[in-house]
Amino acid sequence: MVEMTTQGAGLKTEDRPKRFLLVVDGDGSHLYYTGILLQRLDYTIHATKTAEEALEIMDVAKPSLVLTDVQLLHMNGIDLLKQVKKNPITRTIPVIVYTLLKDPIVKETCLKEGAAAFLRKPVDPDVLYATIQRATEATPRSYVRLTTCLSAVIGGGQGVQSDSRYDCVSALSEHGMYVSTPKPRPAGLQIPIVLLLGNAELKIDGVVLYSFDKSKGPLQTPGMGIKFLRIKPEDQALIKTFIERQLTGGLDPTK
Repeated sequence: MVEMTTQGAGLKTEDRPKRFLLVVDGDGSHLYYTGILLQRLDYTIHATKTAEEALEIMDVAKPSLVLTDVQLLHMNGIDLLKQVKKNPITRTIPVIVYTLLKDPIVKETCLKEGAAAFLRKPVDPDVLYATIQRATEATPRSYVRLTTCLSAVIGGGQGVQSDSRYDCVSALSEHGMYVSTPKPRPAGLQIPIVLLLGNAELKIDGVVLYSFDKSKGPLQTPGMGIKFLRIKPEDQALIKTFIERQLTGGLDPTK
């Protein structure tokens, strides 16, 4: 039995700038964990332990978003939020507050002061990514998009091992992928896919959402974005697990 997937792949990145995020956390372990996680999610980040340094950074460079803990030395995260929102230059910068605190009054205060969202640590990568997307993008992605390098056979062959015409999957989500290839197929074409994921060969039916060829210019990587139309639930679970392990491998927010 296969599952019909109706959500978009959301893998087109060429028209999106790489976002600069400012992360503020007085806990070194959480600061390192969150910073590396966001870098793996393809964000540019600057990490600091103090609100004072965060404000100094914003005097020089305007981030796309501020992610701050509440518990900081000297000025706390709520006061940092207030400072950002009262400054005409920075007031439009979305601020997400994340914390170990479970006091509902803290959440209520943060949202009242203009926080874009309030999250509790440690934050699930899916939740953090979706929250940042909603706060920073006009068309937010719902699912994590992982930059990767995987082999696949697009449009033919019985399996990767029996086919020498490998294509490179350079971005992967639960619902689609971007394939870097000098011969992209036209948009709208439904196409069979064999994706090599570890020791498994995943057989998927997809549709080309958009494609770029060499005529688009030297700054445009030839390839195509593909949405999954039919994929077995167990194969979709394998992709989700693969993405999670790639994002969090070697990271522990408690150390």
